[in-house]
Amino acid sequence: MAGLQLDSLVVDLMFQANAAIDQKTLIDGLGGEAVLETKQLLDVDRLDPRAEMELSPSMPFRHRGERRLMIIDDTIVTPRADPAADPLIKTDLRAAKETLIEICQKLPVRLGRLFVLGSWGDAVLVARSVRDLRAIALLPWALDPQVDLDGKRRQTPLSQKEFEAKLMAYEKRLEELDDQQIIARMSGMTFERRGDLVVVDVLEADGTWDQRKSMMMEAQLGAWDSFSMIPGAPSSTKVPVAAAPNGGPAKAAVAAPKAATPKAEPPKPEPKLEKKGPPITVGEVEGGVVIVFPAERFDLDVAAALGKRDWDQVVRHSDNLSGAIRDKMQRDGAGWIAPLEFLSEVFVDGKPLTKQQFEKDAAQTNGVKKLEVHFPRFGDVVLFEVPGKGRFVTSLMKSAEAALALVK
Repeated sequence: MAGLQLDSLVVDLMFQANAAIDQKTLIDGLGGEAVLETKQLLDVDRLDPRAEMELSPSMPFRHRGERRLMIIDDTIVTPRADPAADPLIKTDLRAAKETLIEICQKLPVRLGRLFVLGSWGDAVLVARSVRDLRAIALLPWALDPQVDLDGKRRQTPLSQKEFEAKLMAYEKRLEELDDQQIIARMSGMTFERRGDLVVVDVLEADGTWDQRKSMMMEAQLGAWDSFSMIPGAPSSTKVPVAAAPNGGPAKAAVAAPKAATPKAEPPKPEPKLEKKGPPITVGEVEGGVVIVFPAERFDLDVAAALGKRDWDQVVRHSDNLSGAIRDKMQRDGAGWIAPLEFLSEVFVDGKPLTKQQFEKDAAQTNGVKKLEVHFPRFGDVVLFEVPGKGRFVTSLMKSAEAALALVK
């Protein structure tokens, strides 16, 4: 994987179980030998499973016997100077979307995805069932070690027994909403049917991709807020959808009233309850804003939001940041520093960091150990271990010590 370039466009194909495809059919379905000569094919199943977890996890979505293939093209998307700070893919991806759909029509593909290397989220999803759209969106819930069975975030990791129970409930959670209820939740994205395929995407009208919309798509399809108390039971927060007599989508009845009826005032939306937890604080390093996270406020979802500069997902009203600070973050961005509980939460060379490797490779100054590592769903960070204070990660690669000075 050393030769893979960030922002390379990826067509990710997960085939149906026991799909019998001969080599010629596969090559023809992927566009032919001439097309494939310009691309790199990655057989994901030949990778170390830990490498797939870092690159793009697919378990427990994939079932036994289902193969996975990635087609990688580094000639389509112009690499961004700083992917962690720039959420916009300015290339027109509409042709790539159509190519993905065409491949899924020709081959026995269960799920097809379009994304770029090094960034979290999908631009396009193609499946043969609406249920599978939700299934892939629920992976972050299933794999997050600090989110419990009910979708609530813990301050400490789940026990092995709790984590295994959550994985066992993954398939049951998919039974709680039917297709129409899942579709009814979709907004701000494009949904269409192509024969036996269902297609969703978050591309703009000109084919460009704002990766922040991928987080919205994941939240709507995953529907954690609709979890039943008992996994698998019909959701108590179903979206009511009227069914037409023929089983298709319902059409609104058109009837002229005899007399004009005043329209009722729509109910005001309930104020959104913010999650509990201590406030963040902010400092300044070399003229830039630096967010200091308490442990209860930092997780993989926050890391993903930071990578996309989605400050609305990071900052709460209760943090009481001034308007000037918020404006500066929107305009110039912000660095961050956060505590880290386990070394295995970060990666070096595609593998979870071990204590032995950290002790071997970390630089040490005045008792403080320092090592550059990779944080999932964000990117490169600097890891510190400070006697008496613990471990911290920061996005300020060139001014890491200054960020560390902000920790109380």
